[in-house]
Amino acid sequence: MTISQNKQILSSVILIGIICWFSITTYSHIYINDIINDKNIELSAVNSNYEILEKQYNQLKDDIQSSSQALEQRQNYLEQILDVTKVTIGNIKNIITDDKNSTDNNLSDASDKRTKNLIRNEKLEKVYSNLKSNEIKQSENIKLIIEDVDSKLAFVKSTLTGAGLIEEELLELAINLPSKTQGGPLIGFKNRLNDTILDSSEFNELYNKRSLLNDLELAITYLPTTTPPENYYLSSKFGARRDPFTKRWADHKGIDMAGWHKTPIMSGGSGVVVKAEKNGSFGLYVEIDHGNGFISKYGHLSKIKVQKGDKVSDNQIIGLMGSTGRSVSTHLHYEIWFNDKPIDPLKLIKAAKNVQKIKQQKYDS
Repeated sequence: MTISQNKQILSSVILIGIICWFSITTYSHIYINDIINDKNIELSAVNSNYEILEKQYNQLKDDIQSSSQALEQRQNYLEQILDVTKVTIGNIKNIITDDKNSTDNNLSDASDKRTKNLIRNEKLEKVYSNLKSNEIKQSENIKLIIEDVDSKLAFVKSTLTGAGLIEEELLELAINLPSKTQGGPLIGFKNRLNDTILDSSEFNELYNKRSLLNDLELAITYLPTTTPPENYYLSSKFGARRDPFTKRWADHKGIDMAGWHKTPIMSGGSGVVVKAEKNGSFGLYVEIDHGNGFISKYGHLSKIKVQKGDKVSDNQIIGLMGSTGRSVSTHLHYEIWFNDKPIDPLKLIKAAKNVQKIKQQKYDS
C-alpha cells in the first residue's frame, strides 16, 4: 500500500517534533542537573565555612570564659591581700551574658548561617579585646603590688638577719603557717585555682612572694623581743667571757642585766611556763616556751611569780631580780634559745622595734 505524500510529510514533521522535544527535554534535564550540582557544591562550601566559623566561635567563647574566670579569681586574691585599685572586672561577669542577648537579637534579623556566625564572632572578638585590656590593667596592678611585697620582704629579712636568725630555719620550725595548713584563707584559695590563672607569671610571682611574707610575718610573732627588766645596764655580754669566779675564759650563753634588787622581771613574750624552780647555779629560775623553737630563760631571781604550766602574756611579770645561785651581784641572767641553740638576746631586743612594726603591719611608720 502506497502512503500519500501528505501523510509522509506529516509523519516526518511529527518525527522531527518528537526528536526536537526529546533533545530539548534531555538538554533541560542535563542543564538543571548541572545547576543542582553547582548549588550543591556551593552549599557544601557554605556548610564547610559554617563549621569552621562555628569552631572558631566556640573556641573564642571558651577562651573568653576561661580568661574571665582567671581574671576574676586573680582580682579576688588581690582584693583579699591588699586594698588595691580595682581593675574594671566587675562588668566582666555580665559581658558574656550581655553579648549573648545582644547577639541573639541580631541573629533574628540575619538571613543565613554565615551572616549569623559573622555577627557572633565579631561581637565575641570585641568582648575578647575588652577582656585582654582588663588583663593588662590587672597585670600593671600586680606589678605594683609585687614592688610593695618585695619592700616588705626586704624589711622582714633584714630584721631577721639583725636578730641573728636564719630565715629557712625559722620557717622550718614554724607551725600553723598559711603555706603548711589546709584551712587557711590562702591555701583555701589556692585549692580553687585552675590552670588558666596559674598561666600568669606575674601572678605566680606575687602569690609565691606574698605566701613567703605571710609565713615570715606569722613566724616572727613568736620572737621574744620584750626587754625583761624595764631599767638595767648590761654587765656581761653574750659569748666568750672571763668567768667571774674562775677568771678563766668560758662560754656565756646569755646576757647579764644588772639593776636594783627586786626589779620586776617581765616575760620576753607570750608563751607557757615550762620551769619555775630552784635550779642549781641559776638560783631561782623560770623557763618559758614561746613556740616555734623559741625558749627564754631567767636566772638568779629573788622571787618567782608564776608556776609551771602557766600561760603568760608579753610583758607579764614572772619574777623579781635578785642574786640567787652562782651570782656575785644583783642581776638577771637572760638567755634565749632557738632550735636548741643559744642566740644573743641583745640582738632580739634591738630588733624589737622592727618586729613590732611587722607584727602590727606598720612597715611605713
